[in-house]
Amino acid sequence: MLDRRDGGVGGTRLAVEECETGGEPARALACYEAAVARGSVALVPGSADAALALLPRLASDRMPLVAAGYGPAAMARGDVLPWAFAPPATVWDSLSAALVHLAQGGSEDSPQGRSLAYVHRDSPAGREPEPVLRALAAEAGLAFRAYALPDGASSDENTAPWRAIRAADPDTVILDATAGLSGTPLRDAAAAGLPLNRVVTVGWTGEDDLLRPGAGTRDLTAKGLRTVTWHAPGDSFPAFDQIDLLVIDAGLSRTPKEESAGPLYNRGVYAGVILAEGIRNAQALAGKRRIDGSEMRRGLEAINLDPVRWKELGLVGFARRIRLSCSDHSGRRPLTVQEWTGARWVQVGDEIPPPRERLSPHLDAAVAALAERVAAETGTAGAKPRETCPAGQQ
Repeated sequence: MLDRRDGGVGGTRLAVEECETGGEPARALACYEAAVARGSVALVPGSADAALALLPRLASDRMPLVAAGYGPAAMARGDVLPWAFAPPATVWDSLSAALVHLAQGGSEDSPQGRSLAYVHRDSPAGREPEPVLRALAAEAGLAFRAYALPDGASSDENTAPWRAIRAADPDTVILDATAGLSGTPLRDAAAAGLPLNRVVTVGWTGEDDLLRPGAGTRDLTAKGLRTVTWHAPGDSFPAFDQIDLLVIDAGLSRTPKEESAGPLYNRGVYAGVILAEGIRNAQALAGKRRIDGSEMRRGLEAINLDPVRWKELGLVGFARRIRLSCSDHSGRRPLTVQEWTGARWVQVGDEIPPPRERLSPHLDAAVAALAERVAAETGTAGAKPRETCPAGQQ
C-alpha cells in the first residue's frame, strides 16, 4: 500500500522478497544468506526456531532481524544482541500473558488445583520456554505438564499427543505455535476430543479456514478459541481501507478480502508498520534515501510510535504506544487475549503487562546460555556487549 500510495518510504520503493523455509532452520539459513547477498536491510525470520538459528550470524553480517511478537526472549536485550528485535513483546511475554489469563479463569476463584497443558513444537525454540512457564505456573498454583508435537509425523503420530492430553483432561491448554507447527494441531486436538474453547494459542497454527464466519461443523468448531495479541481486532481503520482500495480491490494481494481482518493479517500489518517506521527513521538519521543494515538498526532503535503517530498512520486504537531504544529491542508492551465467537474476534479481559520482575532472572540465564552457544558456533569469546549506547538512547 505504501508503494502504491506514497511511492514507497521517503521516496524509495520497497522490495519485499520472500523465501520459503518450511520452518526448517537449515532452509532459513539458506534464505538468510541469499538476503545478505542481495543487500537486504532487514530480515523477518518467520518463526522462533529460524530466529534462534540465525542469531549467531547477525553481527558479522550487520543484518537486523525483526521478529514481531514471536522473538525468543533474549532478543529483547539490545545491549547483548544489538541486531535482533522482538517488538512489541517476546515469546515469554506472550506465554506469561496467556498464563495470567488462564490463572484468572475469568472469575475471582483461586487457581489452586487447576491444571495446565503446555503444547509446543519438538524443537529448540519450542522447548526453550518450558522451564520458565513451568516456574510461573507453579507460582500461580497451576498444575503443569508439557507435551511436544513431532515434526512431519503421520496423522496418527500427530494425534497421539492430543489423545494423551485429553486423557489427562487439563482445565486449559496453551498451544505455542511461535516456533511453527506442522500438520493441523487444532483439528488433531478436536479429533482427540479436546474442546477448542479450552485452548489459548500463542503464535498462529495456520488453520485459517476454521476461523471464518460460519466455518466449522457440529463436530468441529473453533468457537471459544482464544489467542494472545498485541493489536486490536477487526479492520475498522483508515489504513485498512487504503489497503483494500489500493491493493486488495486492485487484485494485487494473495489474501482474499474476507480473510483480511483476522489476527494473522493484523499481525502482518503491525510488522509492516515496524519495518516501514524503521526505514523512515533510518533515512532521517542518515540523511539519505537508500540505507544499509547498520542504518536500519539505528532506525529501528529510534521507533517511537505514540498515539499521534498511530493517528497519522491511519491506525488510531490499533495498538499501544511502543518505544524502542539502544538497549530495549522489544518494548515489552501489555498484551490482550482475543476470542473467536464463531463470527468475529473480540477482546476478552483486560490488558496484561508482562511480569518483568519475575521474568528478569530467567532472562539473564537465557542470555548467558545464548552467549555460550554463540561462542561454540562462531569460535568467538561469546556474545560481547555492544558499543556504548549514545546519550539519550539507553
